[in-house]
Amino acid sequence: MGHSIRLHLRFAAATAAVIATAGAALLWYVQRQEVRQAERTVASHTEYAEKSILRDELRPSDLAGPVTGARLKELDALFDDRVLVDGGLRVKLYRKPDGLVTYSNAHSLIGRPNDDPAEFREVLNGGTVRDVSTLNHEGGPGEDVKALEVYVPLQLRGQARTSGVFELYQAYSPVASTIRSFILPFALLLLAALIGLWIALFPLVQRMVRAIERDRAARRTAEIALEETSEQLRQSQKMDAIGRLAGGVAHDFNNLLLAINGYADFLATTLTDEEQRRYALEIQAAGERAAALTQQLLAFSRRQVLQSRVLDLNDSVREMEAMLRRLIGPAVKVELDLDSQLHRVEADPTQIAQVLLNLAVNARDGMGGRGTLTISTRNDGGEVMLEVADDGAGMDDDTRARVFEPFFTTKEVGQGTGLGLSTVYGIVTQSGGSIDVQSSPGAGATFTVRLPATATEPAPVPSEPPRAAAANGGRERILVVDDEKIVRELLDRILRDHGYQVTLAASAREARTLDGPWDLLLTDVVMPETDGVKLSKELGVPRVMFISGYDQEALVDTDAPFLQKPFSREELARAVRALFDDERTATPVA
Repeated sequence: MGHSIRLHLRFAAATAAVIATAGAALLWYVQRQEVRQAERTVASHTEYAEKSILRDELRPSDLAGPVTGARLKELDALFDDRVLVDGGLRVKLYRKPDGLVTYSNAHSLIGRPNDDPAEFREVLNGGTVRDVSTLNHEGGPGEDVKALEVYVPLQLRGQARTSGVFELYQAYSPVASTIRSFILPFALLLLAALIGLWIALFPLVQRMVRAIERDRAARRTAEIALEETSEQLRQSQKMDAIGRLAGGVAHDFNNLLLAINGYADFLATTLTDEEQRRYALEIQAAGERAAALTQQLLAFSRRQVLQSRVLDLNDSVREMEAMLRRLIGPAVKVELDLDSQLHRVEADPTQIAQVLLNLAVNARDGMGGRGTLTISTRNDGGEVMLEVADDGAGMDDDTRARVFEPFFTTKEVGQGTGLGLSTVYGIVTQSGGSIDVQSSPGAGATFTVRLPATATEPAPVPSEPPRAAAANGGRERILVVDDEKIVRELLDRILRDHGYQVTLAASAREARTLDGPWDLLLTDVVMPETDGVKLSKELGVPRVMFISGYDQEALVDTDAPFLQKPFSREELARAVRALFDDERTATPVA
């Protein structure tokens, strides 16, 4: 009953507001039109008075300086009898060019300057200014009433140019009276229309109320589902935004780390002083630790390079079981619940191992190093589920909402980087899956990874890994294209030390102007003007190697080798030599 009354009241208020708004808009329009019509009428009267009376009656001396004496009385009579009729209130004559008032029927205003130079200049240039103001807004005797104000240029008979400005104030009260005469009947008409609308529509509103009451339970369910979906969307958007930021930071940082680690390596191998050499090695070690952090950021931002293949998650869990037991300690019991009919997934086995490792370490910390860790797998429609559950302290809602954010940790300072779970999030989402967590204080936590199932058969595993190419040098010509100067110079130093002939280009545009031929194009993937893949197709170099701070979508169109920054000089030299030694690569890039 209370809900029905409130709905009726809201409907009544809404319809009243709509009709009142429409009526107010119409009244505003009527008032605006009345004022404009009145302004046009006053303007016509003012122009008529200027052309038919003032041109013949005024003298040049009336506009040369303030009018006094007998001439002042003559002009008072002229304006009172022939100009200030039908509601005329005040007149002014302004001198050209400074706007001084030479005459006004309000004598106290004579000798004052014009208060609006912009309007005065506009009228001197032939325009007419109309406005609604108050009579004494710039001073003057008498009551300060609302008035219609008009400025027109004044030209005396026999003169070819404007001699001054004539201003006329007309009473606004007739306009106000006309508007008031319209408002009362119109307001009564709107009220009658509103009452008729209520009488006609209230029965419909009553039927709507009954229908709404029948659907309230269903609507509550839908609202709860929508709220949960919206929260998931907000969380996803937040994670995507943080991921883009982390990926951009990692990409730029990788360029710096490439230079730091590379030059530190040069120092370590060239210095003879043991203490200085130790300093160089410390710099290199710190750079390598920083590179590991950027790799975790790249994992979170889904920009790392994945080497996916078809695999069985059960096999991944069993391969990691022994390592997990050693890592989390004997006080944590590990239980496996693996579905023997589990479908295969397509993912990077190394990264899946990283996911298991990070989730297990997180569970161990959540249990304080003592408890039960349960790892289970099962099929769920077209998805394969991997669950890692613990019986530890659990998390509150605020912690659970931020658990995948990079650098977020509940551990004490120095006890963790806060990148473990964010790395898991990035690996899973980059693999086409999703991850969520169910937890509450005192009830432990369960992390559920979902990956799309695949019907593809696994490729045969090679019996032995290919041998790494020796980091020998050569005499081949190499074109290096990278928009980072510090990276270009480092690559130049490394390759020249191995005997190669190196040409540098800071952009694709510069690379197009250089004379070849080259045996190898070593290029960054993303550059301001174009990407490295398009540049390689334009130049037609027989061998191409791409380098970048993170995985690039552009690389899906090419089979050329890719070297991820930061890399060591030995890795670069070995990769380049392997490319030259493989004769199958000596074909132009399509």
